[in-house]
Amino acid sequence: MRWLSDVEGCSFTCSFPTDQKVRCALNLLRIGAKDWWRLVTGSYTDDQRAAVTWEKFRDLFRAHYIPRVEHKQLSQEFSDLKQGTESVKEITRMFTKRAMFCLEFATEQDHMTRYLSMLKTDIHQFVSTQRCDTMLDL
Repeated sequence: MRWLSDVEGCSFTCSFPTDQKVRCALNLLRIGAKDWWRLVTGSYTDDQRAAVTWEKFRDLFRAHYIPRVEHKQLSQEFSDLKQGTESVKEITRMFTKRAMFCLEFATEQDHMTRYLSMLKTDIHQFVSTQRCDTMLDL
């Protein structure tokens, strides 16, 4: 997931058009990942390979590199996450790390709602009284 995020960051920084993201990513694949891609697209024509969208590439990459069992476990950890003795900084780090694997919480509003629900009651009550329009504000 971090690798995908790095590729997205690189394509943003370099202002790649959306249709060039996959080409950028393919140049960053190494060893086994290059072999995996050759295997996935071995039966594709050049036109079919060129037509692979970033979303399709990302879905294929996730399906291969994040086993279902691990994805399910990380999703469950995200759902079960509650602040105990952790500081706000620590629980936020834990939340952020797990959130990238939980695509069902796709919108910022979803993340904000989930984040608030896992905070200790006193912190939740304090934060709830603040005007927070974004996850960063929260």
